[in-house]
Amino acid sequence: MDLAELIVSSRPYLARFDRGSYPLCFQKFEAACAPIFDALTDTEPEQAAYALVDALAQRRAALSRRDRRRALDEDRRMLALFLSPAAARRPDAAAFAAALNRVWNARYPRTPFLTGSYEDIMRGFEPRIMGIPLR
Repeated sequence: MDLAELIVSSRPYLARFDRGSYPLCFQKFEAACAPIFDALTDTEPEQAAYALVDALAQRRAALSRRDRRRALDEDRRMLALFLSPAAARRPDAAAFAAALNRVWNARYPRTPFLTGSYEDIMRGFEPRIMGIPLR
């Protein structure tokens, strides 16, 4: 399995993106990414990022126009919420996460994503009032 297949097959995790389900979904996704990240160590990060973005674009090309838009948004969210944080946690894949962000944002400037860590995303679930944490 490659990263494009993993992203497409893991899209159901997006429906369970909440404080209770995200940690388990992320853990499963991260475990599935580990062998793929190990294989990427011999590849230039920019080259791997271009290959992933191209593979995702080819998968979307076969869809209807409406489905392509939905798939583009789902791909972007999978990259931002699952793949980039999983890659950032590994020192050998952190450069890939940064390259992926640059490549995606250059190709799709209207639908960019920001990279964040798993901890940053989990902090976003904490209750706040006017930016002040309640805990």
